[in-house]
Amino acid sequence: MSVVTFYGNNECETAQTTSMAGIATHLSIEQNYKILLINTKYNDTSLDECFWVQSKTLRPRSDLETGIGGLIKAIASNKTSPEIITNYTKTIFKERLEVLTDNNIPKENYRKQMEYMASIIKLANKYYDLVFVDIEGSLEEPYIQEVLKESNLIVANTSQRIKYIKNFLNERGKYDFLRNDNIMYLLGKYDKYSKYNAKNLQRSERIHDVYGIPYNTLFFEACNEGNLADFIINYRKVKQNSVQAPIIESIIEIGERIIYKLKELQLQV
Repeated sequence: MSVVTFYGNNECETAQTTSMAGIATHLSIEQNYKILLINTKYNDTSLDECFWVQSKTLRPRSDLETGIGGLIKAIASNKTSPEIITNYTKTIFKERLEVLTDNNIPKENYRKQMEYMASIIKLANKYYDLVFVDIEGSLEEPYIQEVLKESNLIVANTSQRIKYIKNFLNERGKYDFLRNDNIMYLLGKYDKYSKYNAKNLQRSERIHDVYGIPYNTLFFEACNEGNLADFIINYRKVKQNSVQAPIIESIIEIGERIIYKLKELQLQV
């Protein structure tokens, strides 16, 4: 049982959420893992949009009975156990893939959620095989640090611009919870023909575990229209000459590497 956090510093668009969702969906289908996806971003619907068509009439609400807010209320009242988390999630595949989120809440409720996020992750890690956390912001933020410290593996998301890659590498050295063995690097909207492709970055920046998720029109349309699960199911056995092959092959490779890294760290998956 392991926590994998997809982290971005919020400086650039990396398709972080869709990458995480695609990798988790494939793992839940092919490996039959029980996976929870946690969205920590404020009123951000991008994770929900990957799996469900969104209503256009959502209004901020103050109740704490559903989603992350409902779970926090249960934790605060000491009326919770690991398996109770499923009462507050949305199900994609029963017993295999679920989402925990809140995306139409007031700012003050969100601040409370961040205070509890590390506790939620600890609880979830006792029930699910894999907990995937989607988080972004400055490494100086205390709640970011708490979540990353609870993570067995950190997938650092960045663009292929060398400026952002170097910035993260420089920042990483300031924090002892960001070790060489517990970090992978994921380049969003990846172009293998760039001079800053994975192979060149391994050599020039001495980054061992660096991978890319290429841009794919059909994949991103599926993520915007609630059809990601169908996309993964329909193309998981894609032929090598297909237009969809690069995105599927990348998702498979990164998923396999995540599992390998967790086992390498001697963690139960």
